Amino acid sequence: MTNIIKKDPVDMLYKSKKTVFSLKDLSLYWKIENQNYLKTKTRRLVKSGRLYFIRRGFYALDKDYDRWELANKMITPSYVGLYTILTSEGTNFQYDSRIYCASRQSRTIYVGKQGYVYKKLSDKALLNPIGLKLDGAKTVATKERAIMDTIYLMPDFYFDKLINVDWEMCYEIAKIYGNKKMNARLKQLKEDYAE
Repeated sequence: MTNIIKKDPVDMLYKSKKTVFSLKDLSLYWKIENQNYLKTKTRRLVKSGRLYFIRRGFYALDKDYDRWELANKMITPSYVGLYTILTSEGTNFQYDSRIYCASRQSRTIYVGKQGYVYKKLSDKALLNPIGLKLDGAKTVATKERAIMDTIYLMPDFYFDKLINVDWEMCYEIAKIYGNKKMNARLKQLKEDYAE
């Protein structure tokens, strides 16, 4: 008689280095096609405290999950950018606890007290990888991409401080929007803030 070693489903998730999982992710990790069985299994793992329920269709290993990673998963494709990156880079000083993302639709979602604000970009701009970086399990805009997205979506936006900006990269990124007015705004910002 042979002993069959069963893999622990939660251990598999820890090995993935991700902190947030959709039901589809769990189905792929655990190789479960039956949706009813998958939902029952996740419900039991949540009830036992081995998984953390975030919101319908999304789970984490514990309550200290990566909020930016969740932002990428709730609406796809999307990336963390705009005001969130500008604030984290020290470009803007007014704090806003909401997480801003670029996506195919404009929408605001609240998970508990955390707000997730999605701003609509055209597919031509959204899906272009210039100025985006993969940071673990999430896609994040560089400072330059966040600046350009902000100029595109909010042309009159006031930037508190633009230092250490790669202006040449900004001009490269500006091409993806197909908006000639952006170059004039970018030129003005460069004159106002260039070191």
